[in-house]
Amino acid sequence: MTNGRTEYTFLWFVENYSYCWHKNGESLVSPEFTADGLEGTVWTLYLYPRGNTDDYKGNISFYLKRSPYDGNSKDFSLKYELSVLAVDGSSIRSSYCECTFKKECGNGYGSPSISKMDEVLKSRKADYLPQDTLSLRCKIWRGEGSIQQVNEISARTRIGIEQICFHHVTESFSKLEPNEKKTTHIRTPSKKCDLSSSLYFIDDSSEGKVMVEITPSSTKEILSKCKFSLLDASGEKIECGEADNRCDATRKDIQSLPLSLTRQVILNKKSEYLSHDKLSLSCECIFSTGVEYQKIERTLYEKPFVALTQMSNDVQNKDMYNSVQKLSSSPSALDDLKAIYNNQVLTDVELKTKTKSFAAHKIWLCARSPIFKAMLTNDMKEKNSNIIQLDDLEDETVQQLLLFLYTDKLENL
Repeated sequence: MTNGRTEYTFLWFVENYSYCWHKNGESLVSPEFTADGLEGTVWTLYLYPRGNTDDYKGNISFYLKRSPYDGNSKDFSLKYELSVLAVDGSSIRSSYCECTFKKECGNGYGSPSISKMDEVLKSRKADYLPQDTLSLRCKIWRGEGSIQQVNEISARTRIGIEQICFHHVTESFSKLEPNEKKTTHIRTPSKKCDLSSSLYFIDDSSEGKVMVEITPSSTKEILSKCKFSLLDASGEKIECGEADNRCDATRKDIQSLPLSLTRQVILNKKSEYLSHDKLSLSCECIFSTGVEYQKIERTLYEKPFVALTQMSNDVQNKDMYNSVQKLSSSPSALDDLKAIYNNQVLTDVELKTKTKSFAAHKIWLCARSPIFKAMLTNDMKEKNSNIIQLDDLEDETVQQLLLFLYTDKLENL
């Protein structure tokens, strides 16, 4: 009889992934993980959002590494599978290998090109990044045989972002000299970092290139996205510059950007663009602020079927899992119809006896009764008046009739 094996699954969710600030060769590192059956070894995942070497620029590199400081002094052989997951938990890209991780090296194995940057951030963003969260999985195991036990560890890393919107007003714009900077200072709500915004023009042509320079006080704040709009005399916004370096294989510095409107163009429309010789810019900036949260959130020791079911639920999102539970206890469609009838929501026809009027819905009466359908769709008075006269029926009879049409039930009989 073949002995069963234990599989260890590490799920890693990276929120706000598109705001990873890392340059080529720089890595985002997961929390460390281990388990009883891993004999004291400690592991981490290394993700290189812009590739681990120059040869792999434009790729995402993904590695499993052993800590050189774990409690096992021996080399450790295992099989592993590294995967990038879709929203439904299926694997989009995978890398498999059988390797020996040496103790003293702290070495790692994996894929230098698990996915292309453009595929993750652009062409298949909906598959890879639901709610801007990248889902990664590492499976490790030793031995052969069918899976008898699945141990699952879930971790989450959140990239911090801060959006800052402000106005930069430059007075006496027409009198500015080349390279003369007009600077305004902005205190951010988080108080983690202050900004300075400088406007100047370069006299490298007859037109004059207008530059905006955004400088955070902390080097940990990386400008990832910005947009500039000129405010004209009527307060309308005219877009005049934007940049986004999140998809760059080599992350460009966008702290200094030219406006699409030159100095001469602005001066030529002085009455529109320079009220009282003031240039008013609306500025929107989004900064990546580093890792703001990182934690192992859950550890499960389950039999395979239970664990795999739980994994699927987790990958698809905890909210989705909770929604399924809620649906099971939600009212039925007939209960909802009864509530709409009782509350008289969007009613558009009345059924009248000699003493009382009952509000209802044309579409439901037509669906439930061929008689009502004929009245309300043919050229009859009921179609035009939105009133169905039922003088020969008692109030209680009409009430019970409508109740039956909306719920398939008769009450109080």
